[in-house]
Amino acid sequence: MGLFVLPGCGTMEEFQARQARRGEMKAFKARQAAWAEEHRIFRAQPGWKKKTYRNEALLKLATPENASIEIALAEQRGLFLVHDSIAMDFPIASGKRSHPTPKGAYTILGKSREYASNLYGKIYDAAGAVVVEDADATRDAVPEGGKFVGAPMPYWMRLTNTGVGLHIGYVPGRPASHGCIRLPRPVAPVLFEKVKVGTPVVVAETAPALGAKKH
Repeated sequence: MGLFVLPGCGTMEEFQARQARRGEMKAFKARQAAWAEEHRIFRAQPGWKKKTYRNEALLKLATPENASIEIALAEQRGLFLVHDSIAMDFPIASGKRSHPTPKGAYTILGKSREYASNLYGKIYDAAGAVVVEDADATRDAVPEGGKFVGAPMPYWMRLTNTGVGLHIGYVPGRPASHGCIRLPRPVAPVLFEKVKVGTPVVVAETAPALGAKKH
């Protein structure tokens, strides 16, 4: 007996898979309003800017194919989106005035759990003492017998070929980096596991997902 094929639709298995995906998206859309209200309530709480919002139901649905990230420079916040719904809302630290984080639409170019900057770090002398605490490898000289050690940037997710990316770092509630987007330690591993090379990242003054809403 030959394989039953639906005209113009492929095999029965493919048809059933498409139907299942349609059902999942219908159920997803039915819950979007409730999830948006949950996020609104989070942002209505006192002190929310120091906290991280997590929607566990959405995080379970996250895949590298449906995920995206938005960085809001004015608020110093990051959003992790699943099918454009907010799964996480977290504090970040972008570049300080002398090294601003460039705005734009990016994709993740590469990922590395263990990474160190080749531009910024510390310079040690031959005896192992720190001689330049906040060193710039393009500007500060290494003394004879000394060495430059790049700043650690765990869970590195590269956005540009000029050294801008997302990684774990100190998040003081204000712009503080050399251009990268610093993430809280509990947040970075989640993003790292849920995204892929090619995941879209938008860096803007305000997050597109929030539109013109004020919080």
